[in-house]
Amino acid sequence: MPALRNSLVKNKLDAKSMKMLNSDRTPACSGARFFFRRSFFLGFLFAFLAALVWYGNQLQVVLIPEGNAPSQAFTVEKGEEWHYHYTHSVQKTPVDEFFRIEGAGRLTMTHTTYESLGVGLPYAPSEGRFTSLKEKGKFDVEMNRPYRSLQFRTASQAMPKIVYKDKIYDLYGLYGQGVLVEVRVMKRYERWLL
Repeated sequence: MPALRNSLVKNKLDAKSMKMLNSDRTPACSGARFFFRRSFFLGFLFAFLAALVWYGNQLQVVLIPEGNAPSQAFTVEKGEEWHYHYTHSVQKTPVDEFFRIEGAGRLTMTHTTYESLGVGLPYAPSEGRFTSLKEKGKFDVEMNRPYRSLQFRTASQAMPKIVYKDKIYDLYGLYGQGVLVEVRVMKRYERWLL
């Protein structure tokens, strides 16, 4: 090998040819390098796909308005609750309806809290367990009604809002007067396909 190198220097070959001769790219070495690059790539690809599947399977509550307005969404976990707050059209008092996430396409109205009795508000024993709360004269009805989705129509009188943890979605402020808003629980990838 040194003799070959000396003869190349004498023949004044360029630096690129010299680099090829000094390379350790023998078959035993080159296979190992290729294998490590391939396994790193496959590991990275597997981790990326696993993260994508995990991210895409997260549950979201999605607010889908009629027309071309953009939808809104928030990420939830099974068993968590959010509530719908509005002012009752007849009684003119606040009402809060609480919903628990059961899974994709499944939620349960757990209870309703309100301040007055009258038209359009639950009170009969068949509607749930009625409790008079000590807090400011409020009432609570435990219902446990299952739903696949919900529909609310926005109105300036009702000022409907969806509240999840510390985030408030003002439906009237987002979509204006008289817009029908469907609320669904779906996996994030299903929302990508909307």
